[in-house]
Amino acid sequence: MEPCAAAPFGNDRVTPEVGGVSMIWRCALLYVAALSCLIACDRAPRSAAWVDDVAARKIDHVFAAYNHRGSPGFAVGLIHNGDLVFARGYGDSNLDDRIPITPHTSFHLASLSKQFTAAAVALLILDHRLSMEDRVARYVPETGKYGSALRVKDLVYMTSGLHEYFETPRKSGDPWFSAYYFTRDEAIASALAPDRLLFKPGTRYDYSNTNFMLLTRIVERISGQPFAEFMQDRIFKPLEMNETEVNDDSTAVIPNRAFGYAPRDKRTIEQLRSVGIFARPGPGWILLARNSPHFGGSGVFSNLIDLAKWDANWYTGRLDRQAFTDIMNRRLGFGFGTMDGMGLGFHSRYGQPTINYSGADLDASTFMERFPKERFTIVCLSNDPLGDAEGKAVEVLAILHQAGRI
Repeated sequence: MEPCAAAPFGNDRVTPEVGGVSMIWRCALLYVAALSCLIACDRAPRSAAWVDDVAARKIDHVFAAYNHRGSPGFAVGLIHNGDLVFARGYGDSNLDDRIPITPHTSFHLASLSKQFTAAAVALLILDHRLSMEDRVARYVPETGKYGSALRVKDLVYMTSGLHEYFETPRKSGDPWFSAYYFTRDEAIASALAPDRLLFKPGTRYDYSNTNFMLLTRIVERISGQPFAEFMQDRIFKPLEMNETEVNDDSTAVIPNRAFGYAPRDKRTIEQLRSVGIFARPGPGWILLARNSPHFGGSGVFSNLIDLAKWDANWYTGRLDRQAFTDIMNRRLGFGFGTMDGMGLGFHSRYGQPTINYSGADLDASTFMERFPKERFTIVCLSNDPLGDAEGKAVEVLAILHQAGRI
């Protein structure tokens, strides 16, 4: 914690000691002053040290359209050396009650959830209970019809040839849209209904949420626990991510939840009508509720506070030391090229290697990018699915680059 200037409690505000009574008041006042100082420092001391006022104002300007009450918005966090050095909220998490977004606001991470699913796989590998070369059919017998070539690594690195669940017909006839109720198991059953794969495993890359849904099934089969429970026991609790959870129950109350909203404009209204949802034209915002508790490729809810703890593990190794991080950072070679995996993408920015991923669902737009050499990470979370969290994060990164921080 950075030093904080003393609170304005001078001696002229303490009466001369009479029988030791005023000394008690003096101690009380000093305690209150110190406590106030600690609270103020805890809110933003490192922000002041690492992000100067000029850069902070520029970052605020990036989110100016959301920096008022009565609109959805963003939570933006900058993490340096494991510390959350900048954490601000813009807009509201709940428009019904005008609840502002804070660092504790819990967002649906959408596809940022994939790295947590991959982390569960990594832990089981380190437990010597799972191998990347294991046949998927060993844990999910329904995939046996696809032959022996389908391996766990094909799920992790998106080379399986499995059908994306929402590109297959749904038995109920309802759309594969998260405003309608459906579960992970229904999505898996639909994805595995075709008798043939799209291509031979390991010969092509094809992004599919089905892969990561099946990984959660494998975790459950090996551990004997529901996936959400395994994640709490092996990842969230050990890292003290006390405000993070896998949403596998659409009736669950999620504290400090950010609800999704999109502009009540022609584009949004037409998109909703295309899936059978009527929205009245007019000004303002449309509430977008996630009623489908599917998980694996999505489904994790978290906030800036907890994601800073998750990021710190990359360097502290609290989860199975460096061996865990090595598996998470591993790119794998296939006959057609070397692939990113584990719910992460390996890129570069400003001449520095980066690890990033983005997510989007009807209730969220999310982005996270790590600069390992700089020990710096940006997290940008929005409850406006059209908010373009990645684009906003890139603008913030440009400000920090200009300021010489990255």
